[in-house]
Order: sequence, then structure tokens, then C-alpha cells
Amino acid sequence: MSEDQRFFEDVCACFDLGTVMAEPVVIDGGLSNRLYRVVTDRGEFAVKRMIANAGSAAFKSNVEASFVVERLALAAGIAMPVPVPVLGSTEALGGIMDGGKACWVRVHQWIEASKVTASDIDPGMVAQLGVILATLHRLPCSDPELSSPQEPPAMDRAWQMALSSHRNAASLLDAIETLEDIVRRGYQAPRPGPVLSHRDLDAKNLLRDECGNLIVIDWDAAGPTDAQWDAVIVAMDWSGIKEGAVSRQRFDTFLDAYVAAAGNLDPITPLSFAGWAEGMLDWLWFNLERRESTDASERDLGESEVEATTAFLPAAATWIMTQSFNR
Repeated sequence: MSEDQRFFEDVCACFDLGTVMAEPVVIDGGLSNRLYRVVTDRGEFAVKRMIANAGSAAFKSNVEASFVVERLALAAGIAMPVPVPVLGSTEALGGIMDGGKACWVRVHQWIEASKVTASDIDPGMVAQLGVILATLHRLPCSDPELSSPQEPPAMDRAWQMALSSHRNAASLLDAIETLEDIVRRGYQAPRPGPVLSHRDLDAKNLLRDECGNLIVIDWDAAGPTDAQWDAVIVAMDWSGIKEGAVSRQRFDTFLDAYVAAAGNLDPITPLSFAGWAEGMLDWLWFNLERRESTDASERDLGESEVEATTAFLPAAATWIMTQSFNR
């Protein structure tokens, strides 16, 4: 039996999926983990071998906490692939051996839907997402241990060294300084209590069914957050900035739909972008480090994501600081 066969048989036993009936298929597009489509005598499943941060001490507890939010969202009617827990438990992560090394695996029922691309995005889709986010923010968040972070992250990254050879190093470093200042001041400003959310609702984590309904995938970052920051993060992610320029119409359409669906929104200022800025800086640094991986495919992904992120970061910083947000 090959190592791959043993891996998928062990996954099926761990999650009670039945017997593998065909060669598992690698699904392209996963930026942080590896995804496979697995057909068994009991159905079709999405099997995700966890990669990003999977070796950290808090990884399992963080994902299991996110799984609680995922189940709440499923019960609230948000469309998603149905998660499959480890057999005999309510846990999301199963420990599996892969090539002689221990790893974590997640499983969901397979769902037929298409990827969302920049060319697909229209006002109706953006408005639909505003309703989804408002629904998430209404999920019960009464656990006293749930709180959004109140202290800014340490900002001691060696950006200048990491980006010294980049062709746009000067403008990138200026943009990073601007975004880091937004994060610092955002954490210092008064903030309300937390809400629960997906915390990564950009286009890569949404699918669309044949009726045009959005389906939310990849809940592993779900948890408590600041509602204002979260709404602005999603508005920015769907504004077109990652394709080179912000559409103010898309930005406003999303926020209007969010408010109409009973989402609360305070006046927007540059500090409202603290969550988005923090996420972009974290993602850029993760991929700068990823470029040094011993795994060639990880190095390639890191390089690709560094290039994609640095392409829009200066324009985003300028846009945030020059807009008038009179809502």
C-alpha cells in the first residue's frame, strides 16, 4: 500500500467516511492548505490537510474554537459545506500520519459550486454578502472568554531587510509605515464588545451555486472580532483593491446592505481600517517567510502571494488616507 493510499484510508477511518472508491483528486486554489476531493461508498468529501501554522502549540485549540462558530453559522442558515466531525466527537481536527509525519486534517461534505472571481462580482453579489455578514454578527457571543484583542500586535518586523530587493521597496515601506500607524492607533481607540464572524470573507473563501447564492467556505479563522473592523475588511476585500483600484461603489454597496440587514456601523475613519491593515501586513509577512520554505510548492505560493499583495498595498494605503467617509 502506498503512503498516499494509507493516508486517505486513515482519514476515512478517522472521520467515518467509508471506503475510497476512486483516486483522490487534488483541488487547486488552496493558498494555505492542501485540498482533495475524495469519493467513497458513502459520498463525496473535501479533505483538507492543514499546513499554515499547523505546528503551533495553539493550532488545534484555535481551530476547534473556530469550529464552534462554524456550527453556529450553519444553524443560523448560512450556506456552507456541511462539516464532518471526527468520529464519535464534536471535534473538527483529526490527527493523521502522512508520509511518516503527524498532521491535522479537516473534512466537509463536497458541494457543487463555482469559484467567485473578480469578473463575477456585481452589486447584487456584494449586497448578498452584506446580509451574510450582518447575520454572522448577530450570532450569540455570550461566552465571557470570547473577546476581541485589546492590545496591538508587536510591530518589530524587519520589513526593510525583507523588501530591500523589491523593485518598489520605497513606496512599499512608506505604505507599511502608514498601515502600521493605523493599526497602532486603531487599537488605542475605544472599541465595543466583540461579535462573532468568519474573519476571512474575501472572494477566495466564497463559492456560488447555479442560482447565484453565495456559499461560505474555510471557517478555520472564525472567531470574535470588532464589528466595525470586520465590516470594513469585507468591504475592502470586495472593493476591487486586489485587482488594482478600489471601487467606491462596491465599497458603499456592501456597507449599505450590511446596515440594511441590521448591522451596526459607526462613522468610518482611517482607524476603521485597522483590522484590514493588520490582516494585510500579517499576510504579507507570512508569505515573505514562506518564500524560504524547504517545500518548493510552498516557496512558489509565497512568492506569488508576495507579488500579489505588494502590487496593491501602496494604492490601498493612499486610498484609505485620502477618502472622505461621510455616511
